[in-house]
Amino acid sequence: MHAQVSAPRDSTLVAWGVGVIIKVVRRHLAIEDRVGRHRRHRRVHPTSKLRRLVVICQSGYVSFDALRLLHDIGAAFVHLHPNGELIACSVANGPDLAGLRRAQALAADGPAGLEIARHVLALKLDGQRALLDELPGKDKAAEPIEWALSQIEAADNLEVLLAAEAKAAAAYWKAWAPLPVRFQSRERARWPDHWRTHGPRASRITGSPRTATNPCNAARNYLLAIAEAETVIACRVAGLDSGLGIFHLDRRDRHSMALDLLESIRPAIDAFLHEMLTRRVMSARDFVETREGGCRITPKLAEQLAETCTVWRSHIAPVVEWTANTLAKHATSRVPTRSPLTHTHHRAAWNERKPDRRQRRRRAEFARLPDTCRDCGAPLPDRRRRYCNECSTRRFADQGPAARERAGEVLAQLRSEQQDPAHGRRAAETRGRKNAAHQAAIREWQGERPDPERFRTEILPSLRRKPIGELAAATGLSEHYCSLIRLGKTVPHARHWEAFAQTARGM
Repeated sequence: MHAQVSAPRDSTLVAWGVGVIIKVVRRHLAIEDRVGRHRRHRRVHPTSKLRRLVVICQSGYVSFDALRLLHDIGAAFVHLHPNGELIACSVANGPDLAGLRRAQALAADGPAGLEIARHVLALKLDGQRALLDELPGKDKAAEPIEWALSQIEAADNLEVLLAAEAKAAAAYWKAWAPLPVRFQSRERARWPDHWRTHGPRASRITGSPRTATNPCNAARNYLLAIAEAETVIACRVAGLDSGLGIFHLDRRDRHSMALDLLESIRPAIDAFLHEMLTRRVMSARDFVETREGGCRITPKLAEQLAETCTVWRSHIAPVVEWTANTLAKHATSRVPTRSPLTHTHHRAAWNERKPDRRQRRRRAEFARLPDTCRDCGAPLPDRRRRYCNECSTRRFADQGPAARERAGEVLAQLRSEQQDPAHGRRAAETRGRKNAAHQAAIREWQGERPDPERFRTEILPSLRRKPIGELAAATGLSEHYCSLIRLGKTVPHARHWEAFAQTARGM
């Protein structure tokens, strides 16, 4: 079965599955993804607002024409392995500033590198300190982080900075370790014990963060890979070399500079992950365990996480621009300061030229996953709901009798205190207004008064399976009165018959 859909007019498009195909068909970017019979076909016109095409797969192909089309519309191509590893990232051409690259290459051994490292690590520790209040082990981590911040402010070399940050990180991950992970109650026995809490940051397989062995770190590694791709793109646009790092060592095929700057927004990623773990119920649809004991997220969750790339783009942009401008100030040749990511200089120039002009407010970017049921983890159709239909019915059956008993006790107490909510000034005024409106509508109605038996034989049988809320919304009557009508205990006024008849016909 093939599903032909149009691409959303959004800045991010995610493709995943086996055998992903990306090509150009009739001047449109054609994307075919997903697995088996449920293949999905999407088409993107060059005039769309596409800015990121994220592909999560191990097999498939992308044509040269598709890459050229992405380049022409200014969209980046990001290829992620299902385990969260960043494989490829195409970016728009940035400025060729030799003086900036020379300053970047010399920064690790000079004052510019120390200034950048202090700024980046201070942002990281400030964010971690702000997040501590939400973590179960916050008491033991607060003091090491405060100490590390003081050390960073006074440090005069990179070794002291990194040693202080490492000590704070050890305490920070211990604060995360007891955080529970909620799974569906019927699936809880299927998962290993070490999946039920956040646990240590290091993998049981590699002893490092790579190859995560529990859901928390698997999701974190994936989010970091998405943020790394955005940082690489931002570095290229700002004129930086993503591979020339300052405190991350030079390694083959590693974006050391991007990883340096990525440290500054790790607390934002952790905050998003904390909200996901505390508000979302995990299920078998979200994670899978490999034969080696590793943990990977499923493609559906990977698609939802990949859509957060716009948020990490907005977080990393000011950090990359600040870094590029700091290196420009330390360059031996003249390098202009620029703001190609946030356009701060452009807006400042317009504000100086036309200070009274109307300005558009820039809304802060927040990462948010679709709301899910608190019990089973199923998607919810409405943001105001907490439970799906099935779980709501079950919870009502389980908790309804006790809740009604408690409500009866509270109502009896209020009545004994002469505070009955069904009587008194406010309730009487509301009842009086409703009755007055009802009597006025009866006086104004000029229709005939048919035999009530007609309602019982022609309309009432079709109302048996109609929801009470639907009847109340269609007629304006109370749900209690509609319930009595549907049970056949009373017949409504003739002016409501047409509304009941249309509801019965499904109109």
